[in-house]
Amino acid sequence: MLLRSISKHLQAQNWFAVCLDFLIVIIGVYIGIQAANWNEESRQAQKAKSLVQRMTIDLENDQQVMQSLIDYKAVVRNYGKTAIAGFAADNDAVSDEQFVISAYQASQVVLPWSYSSAYSELINSGTLDLVENSDLKTMILGYYSNAWAKNTNTTMVAPYRENIRRAIPDVIQDRVRNECGDILMPVAASIGATLPTTCDLDLPDELFREVAQYLRTQSDLLLDLNFQMAVYHIQVNNLTAQINEAQALVDAIAMAR
Repeated sequence: MLLRSISKHLQAQNWFAVCLDFLIVIIGVYIGIQAANWNEESRQAQKAKSLVQRMTIDLENDQQVMQSLIDYKAVVRNYGKTAIAGFAADNDAVSDEQFVISAYQASQVVLPWSYSSAYSELINSGTLDLVENSDLKTMILGYYSNAWAKNTNTTMVAPYRENIRRAIPDVIQDRVRNECGDILMPVAASIGATLPTTCDLDLPDELFREVAQYLRTQSDLLLDLNFQMAVYHIQVNNLTAQINEAQALVDAIAMAR
């Protein structure tokens, strides 16, 4: 219809009408582009909002993972305390068997993992800037920039693990792994592990006695174990703080709805 009107006005050389027709076309195109842009911005803003809400699931999964790590380290630290007591030759409260087993179990580790699919999509899609709440945006960036599951404060493995496994015979290590090793269990949307709180092995007392006597002559092992216990203490404190930070972000997302 508009093209027919323009053609008619051209034939009649009604230049005012022609200009008016072109102005209508330009305004129409402009409005169309603005409407398309508004629709796209609205769609992206809704996507950002949806991703932030989905982030809650990732954060709750992270909390479950962190708690499972804390629980695992608690068992390992108890074995470590028994091993430290066992390094004292005159400590009758800890048998040679429990000393050697605990010395090994004190070297157990489980690696952390985290969930960040919603945050990654938020960044990759360029929609983070569409999060209207600036405080919430700052909290999101703060939490994920920390990369807690890759942070050395969380992942550090003290030298004790390597050194004690050089000192304990494979026959004992193999039996501990098979009979008292990690027990797999569901954690968040994946598989984690826990450790038995006690361990007894049907091996000759003489074997444990010989190994225990040897370990007690290696003073550096006790120093390494002390350092390992300090590392675990720091890691548990950091994980506890990280759980609280994750919960604060979950609460902030809920309030921003």
